[in-house]
Amino acid sequence: MTLAACGQDSKPAAQPTTQPTPAIISTLPGATGQILFQSDRDGDFEIYVMNVDGSDLRQLTDNDASDEYPTWSPDGTQIAFTSNRDGDYNIYIMNADGSNPRRLTQNPNYDGDPMWSPDGKRIAFSFDEGDNDIEIYFINTDGTGLERFTDTIGRNILPAFSPDGTRLAYTGNRYLGWNVYVTNLDKTSDRRITDGHGACRQDWSPDSKKLAYVSQKADGKGDIWVMNPDGSEKTRLTTDDHNYDYYPDWSPDGKFIVYAKTDDKENGNWELWIMTADGSQHAQITNHPSRDMFPDWKQ
Repeated sequence: MTLAACGQDSKPAAQPTTQPTPAIISTLPGATGQILFQSDRDGDFEIYVMNVDGSDLRQLTDNDASDEYPTWSPDGTQIAFTSNRDGDYNIYIMNADGSNPRRLTQNPNYDGDPMWSPDGKRIAFSFDEGDNDIEIYFINTDGTGLERFTDTIGRNILPAFSPDGTRLAYTGNRYLGWNVYVTNLDKTSDRRITDGHGACRQDWSPDSKKLAYVSQKADGKGDIWVMNPDGSEKTRLTTDDHNYDYYPDWSPDGKFIVYAKTDDKENGNWELWIMTADGSQHAQITNHPSRDMFPDWKQ
């Protein structure tokens, strides 16, 4: 696989915590919908779905392989994911209830990190070309039209279409370690909008005006931050220096963010949490001795 959590590539900058300590409560009023995620609670990574309050947990896949990086289609009727159920890691699509899984890609190296286009017609994903070169590719949802999108040195992973359909954000590892990049879909602009510190795993707000992302800038571990798509107004939302906070995903109404937390990135349990979009309130929504990761929220 590519990376479960972006690696540290620089020393953390010493910064005072200026935000108040967030309130941790059992539920967040107004948070509704369903959370899709991967978990190894049955021994290997499978795909699960539950209500945003943690109720009605359902397991959608069940096999001896690893099913990872699940993501809802825009209309909520399908799920794209990565799996090695046929030997190599490739991109698959299945119905929202877990039925009718079908394989889209045929890469003997690795395909991962699928993300739907806003119109639901294409999927962007990370394509391992070998020799430490990973690029972003597009493919139609019927498996046709494979297209290479990025062409740079290093590794380009974790693509995310802007909801307005004009841009693609992704994580790249080039000269300055892991960073977030934003490029127009017509390729007229490709900008690095972070300054290292393991910046990665970006997700667009529903109005395309903000990006939530992970950065190790403050504590050397990983926190959830938000910024504008041009890289301005970076704001730290999670401020507990003892934990690792990763994999942010916005709620469909833009009022909340779901993320995963652990106190031991390599060997600890990962639990899912939700917080208000300003980081002022947090609620834990899973509690299991396993790794619950890569959440995706739909209404």
